[in-house]
Amino acid sequence: MKTKFPILTLLISVLVISCITPITDFEQVSTNSFFSVEATLSDQPGLHKVKLYMSSNRLTGGSFLPILKAKVYFTDEKGLIENLSDPKGTGDYQTSGTFAGRVGGTYTLTIETSDGKKYVSSAETMRPVPEIENLITKFEVMDIYVKGDARRGGFNIYVDFQDSPNLGDNYQWFWKHYQKAFICETCTNGYYDFAKKTCMFPPQPTDLTLNYKCDRDCWNITFSTALNIFSDSYLNGQRITGKQVARVPFDDTTPYYLQFEQRSITKSVYNYYQGLVAQTQNNGTLFDVPAETRFSYNIKSVTNRSEKILGVFDVHSVRKKVFYIDRSVGIPEGEKPSYVRLQGEVYTCPAGTRVCNEYVECLDNLNRTPFKPTGWKD
Repeated sequence: MKTKFPILTLLISVLVISCITPITDFEQVSTNSFFSVEATLSDQPGLHKVKLYMSSNRLTGGSFLPILKAKVYFTDEKGLIENLSDPKGTGDYQTSGTFAGRVGGTYTLTIETSDGKKYVSSAETMRPVPEIENLITKFEVMDIYVKGDARRGGFNIYVDFQDSPNLGDNYQWFWKHYQKAFICETCTNGYYDFAKKTCMFPPQPTDLTLNYKCDRDCWNITFSTALNIFSDSYLNGQRITGKQVARVPFDDTTPYYLQFEQRSITKSVYNYYQGLVAQTQNNGTLFDVPAETRFSYNIKSVTNRSEKILGVFDVHSVRKKVFYIDRSVGIPEGEKPSYVRLQGEVYTCPAGTRVCNEYVECLDNLNRTPFKPTGWKD
């Protein structure tokens, strides 16, 4: 069954990189569909995932086909194997909840498809990541945007850390923001069908936008859309100070919850992301870049040496920090938040209705969760 093309969770715009080496080995062939892999393994316990699908056969947009019934597993340098399963039958393979990589461990990803094809990654060694020494936030105005533009005001985040004396460290920064959700579904020109669990659109569309409340405590999730990477090639062993790693919006004066990650990534992963950075700089965003520019640096086909693979096997260690940004202080006079207003009406059961539901289930997915985030303050 076809679904919409997945959004790669990090790769839209660029904040900072140290140097750029563009990808040159690609062809813009609109009729090809490529075997695609999104694989991540960190030193944190949890569900480490490998997503498998065939890419769209169009340069932009399109759909993808999940790859089902594959045998997927990690192998370390000692020969220990961690098998991944696809519990929902969607091409999203995952480890057991207690499995984690270890710093110093070397890991290989193997994929065997139901039609006899085999793919193996290069051996990736998980490098240590330094502690986050300081995180500093500062409100800054981008004068190129006029007042009222949501891009004008924002809070920049800067990090300090000590790079190790070993040459060849590569870093990536990533964050997630959680916000209490009141609305769990919005239907524009239609209504929500509780039996089918989707918005329905009658032959004669309404001109209403109906918002449906969540059935429990629920949080919306947004995450960094900037590919922010750094190599210590020219600063090896130094203390890095004032490195800008994020910018969060000034869309309210309420405290802003943030889960921040500092990652130590492998050289092949850095090179892969660096090529994407070059492409997004030339084309605007990842959605303007043909899928063919994302050929893998570290996953190869064993059965067909000439086959090109999309994606990367991302092995990294991570340090996390949860904190709140006070968005009510340090604001220059005349600068105001760009509030996001709810469009349409909040649905309520008509008066006198005996059987009626006005609450939509809060599902656990990429952009929403019913599980309270770590360190959340009510």
